[in-house]
Amino acid sequence: MNLQFQGKYVIKGRIVCETGMHIGGTTDGIEIGGVDLLVIRDSLTERPYVPGSSLKGKLRHLLEWELNKVFEEGDTGKFPAHTCENAPEVKKLKKEARNLPGDETQNRREEMDDKIRELTNSCPICLIFGASAATAAVTPTRLTVRDSLPTGHEDPEHPPKDSTLWKWKKWLDEKTYTELKIENTIDRVTSEANPRTMEQVPAGSEFEFEMIFDVYRDDDRKLLKDLFTSMELLENSSLGGGGTRGHGKIRFEFARSPLEYRSVDYYKTGKPDEKKDNIVEALAEASTVRQLLERFPTQELKTRQEES
Repeated sequence: MNLQFQGKYVIKGRIVCETGMHIGGTTDGIEIGGVDLLVIRDSLTERPYVPGSSLKGKLRHLLEWELNKVFEEGDTGKFPAHTCENAPEVKKLKKEARNLPGDETQNRREEMDDKIRELTNSCPICLIFGASAATAAVTPTRLTVRDSLPTGHEDPEHPPKDSTLWKWKKWLDEKTYTELKIENTIDRVTSEANPRTMEQVPAGSEFEFEMIFDVYRDDDRKLLKDLFTSMELLENSSLGGGGTRGHGKIRFEFARSPLEYRSVDYYKTGKPDEKKDNIVEALAEASTVRQLLERFPTQELKTRQEES
């Protein structure tokens, strides 16, 4: 497969918490009678944030199910993060190799390696989010997800009105950024309650997010639609812990022009591209994930070189 760096899409917006959100942090040093489940915080400012690994991992998890890419690992009954090494076609080759003489087994191993490369190089999961360690050298990961900081973090002492830091100061005590939610489990026989306290970021909090999508071949642009699909799936799922109990309902919001395309020339000259990418133009007015999907070009995408 011929790969050549062409440019990057920069996707920016806000994660809006429609309910309280809990993304777990460390419980080291927790006191008796304290909070059972803490949120993750910046070690210097003590302010909650959304780790890029948490956001990227949930997007990947949801898209794996959407694309029917959840495979069993061998015959273990375990279903780890997707890898094309566990694809049915590869498992069949592995099974056949067990019954072959030694010299033919090596040929089958090479056949399996070729099949894994072929699958990986056409797999949206592996291309967007990264392949397994064994096949990672086949193709670079397209998606980078930054940590998401609360809005207003640029000026924490005097945050802009209606920013998240401003809301936290108004709603909560000074330097208190979270609320506590008490949950109970009930013994079905004795009716004994077993309460636990979960820390969460309050509903209405907003976090700035940024994703970088690298383009190495023309067809990579089509993968953006899979990324947008995973974002919509997340809006209809939850981010963080306790999702089935009401935590973590979020939505993505975008300002005008949610995408920016930076070509190779941008990184050579430092100047913005004079001609916008056709996908950027198509999505310029989108403000929701649904609009991104609806306005994503359905025609065969053309490269900038072909258009010019």
